[in-house]
Amino acid sequence: MLANYTYAKNLTNAPDFRSPMFKSSFPQNNNDLNAEKGPGCDIRHRFSLSAVYAIPAYRRSNFSRRLTQNWQLSTIYQVQSGFPFTISVFGDTANAGTVLGENPIRANYDGLPLYGSGTHTAQEWFNTAAFLAPPAYTFGNTGRNTVYGPGMQTLDVAVVREFTVTERLKFQIRGEFFNALNQVNLGTPNRFVNTPQFGTITEAGTRGAVERAHRVLSQNPQGSPSKPSWNLSRSPRKRLIAVLYSGSSLQTCDSTHLC
Repeated sequence: MLANYTYAKNLTNAPDFRSPMFKSSFPQNNNDLNAEKGPGCDIRHRFSLSAVYAIPAYRRSNFSRRLTQNWQLSTIYQVQSGFPFTISVFGDTANAGTVLGENPIRANYDGLPLYGSGTHTAQEWFNTAAFLAPPAYTFGNTGRNTVYGPGMQTLDVAVVREFTVTERLKFQIRGEFFNALNQVNLGTPNRFVNTPQFGTITEAGTRGAVERAHRVLSQNPQGSPSKPSWNLSRSPRKRLIAVLYSGSSLQTCDSTHLC
């Protein structure tokens, strides 16, 4: 079992760290770069856990032992706080000009509580009345990346049964459950103060999915495994062959599969 918790805080005045869908990658006012200081890729809390458990065989009889031996359960659990984003204005209301189609003009904050009863939902993630569009030809006073979006939680589980074919050849059947809790991981709220969708969330991550797979393992005479390979050569120098397929599609074992 491996577990890790990270507490972090990231501040920057160079905002171009991800998609401009969350904020502009250019400053609102080139004459006031101090106003650009704010959270960067600031995931404040993150916890991850991975575990592999060899399920003991039920040895009451020879039949039950053969039926229940060589089963394995593995899991990856991840939970983290949300990404920050910037409350902005749709359109160049300050007549400051756009760069590569990006509009850096931010909204005005009027001092009302950011969160309250009924917030943190897909219909209203934050109090939209706390922000206003700035008057024409002026810049907004909202800081960059001052609002945080929804967090993320996923649990992936794999159940594996291994069969010994020969001394050096093994065969696995696998059932893989992605987002096994069927958790709805909401996307980033609409951040443009002068649009009807302001404050709502209209996208979400992938729901739970189930996949079956088969895996063939072959080891060299010394028994030391190597990395997965597509090479199906019969050469004795080949130390490991790992092939995954689901339905009619072939896939190598990678970070999307619990191996």
